Amino acid sequence: MNRVPRFSGPPLLGLNHRFLRDPVGMFMEAHRRYGDLVELDLGISGSVYAAFHPDGVKQTLLRGRRVHRALLRELLGKGLFTSPSGDDWLRRRRLIQPLFHEDRLAELTPLLLRSLDEVLERHWLNAGTVDLAAEMKRATVAMMVDATFGRHGDVDRAVAREELSFLLRYVDDRLFTFVQPPRSWPTPDNRRYRRSIRTIRAIIADAVRDGRRRGGDEPTFLNGLLASRGSDPEVRFSDEELVDEVLSIFIAGTETTGTALTWALHLLATHPAAGEGLLKEMASELPGDTLTPAVLARLTWPKAIVQEAVRLYPPAWALRRVTDDPVEIGGVRLPAGSRLIVSAYVTHRHPQVWSEPERFDPVRWLPAGAAERPRFSYFPFGAGAHQCMGNMFALLEGELIITRLAQRFRMAPFGRSPVRARPTIALAPVPGPHLEVIPIS
Repeated sequence: MNRVPRFSGPPLLGLNHRFLRDPVGMFMEAHRRYGDLVELDLGISGSVYAAFHPDGVKQTLLRGRRVHRALLRELLGKGLFTSPSGDDWLRRRRLIQPLFHEDRLAELTPLLLRSLDEVLERHWLNAGTVDLAAEMKRATVAMMVDATFGRHGDVDRAVAREELSFLLRYVDDRLFTFVQPPRSWPTPDNRRYRRSIRTIRAIIADAVRDGRRRGGDEPTFLNGLLASRGSDPEVRFSDEELVDEVLSIFIAGTETTGTALTWALHLLATHPAAGEGLLKEMASELPGDTLTPAVLARLTWPKAIVQEAVRLYPPAWALRRVTDDPVEIGGVRLPAGSRLIVSAYVTHRHPQVWSEPERFDPVRWLPAGAAERPRFSYFPFGAGAHQCMGNMFALLEGELIITRLAQRFRMAPFGRSPVRARPTIALAPVPGPHLEVIPIS
């Protein structure tokens, strides 16, 4: 049997300091030095096997069991995002899946555009320059809140947006800062965290009760969840389960999407040829200000820009699994109980799969540039049974934002500081890029 090369660190500590400081850099070095399957030494925490080739990614994601940090389980409860595989997970997935079908998402388009246009009117028209990361978070949070609750009812959207934004920052800090006081300590952030959870859960619970009482025909996520039924008419979500699922949709669908779109617009602004391709297609396919699902479906450049951005900076940049049974990867049989990790950041740059992997090139996603690639060579939102169901919603948000901004503004980079990726829940660009925005009269 082949021996797995080992990437070692100092005694006791191992590679933990690098894992927290620069995990994607560590993964890239591991792949460059040791190949497609590497044992990473985590000191007293034991070892984890990193699989970088698409074949190893396939075995890891199809054969491994998900593991989650205690913070996410505490925050999100027993929602689909944190539920282990099994009958309950399958029940939840079957109830939620219809919400993300293409036809239902298309019905959300007018609602999403109204939310986006409100953000642009208030924060972009007279801005001159914008903090791209802050504005993408603002836009995606607003779009997610309205896509969930709709435009009617008594939901305090401003408070929901404020609390959601704080929780996203808190989770980032807790997961990716080396030294943190325990959550039980009464620090200002910990107190605010507990208060924010209570507030956002109360908002969702009130909306659930109101929705059960009044009903509604808007194609929102909440209405869809309230109407969900399995093959057995008695199989549906309880009110408590609905709160968990809505909060999971919030957390999973805002931070990652906002960060992905920050990268997409930064890359678009710094690669003029891609911008020219987008504007040329829009001039021929997009009449006036009209932007409907049918028109959006004809455009190929907005989706290609998002797909290429998340190839380079994938939201699900690393995924952990544990094997319950032995698994063979790269000719090596790993025992049951092995801990595995895959990194889309590395696999999306694998030289055996991608030509010029570091280059931003949306053309590779257009019909004329499409190429056959292994199935697990591209997994920006995960893959296998646990692939994020919200990936189509994220792509829809991205296409809408890119297209609408190109309709209404000319955009150019503001400042020339090099931008690098800082691993958080997603891969945050640091320093945050700014754009000069000029309204098109």
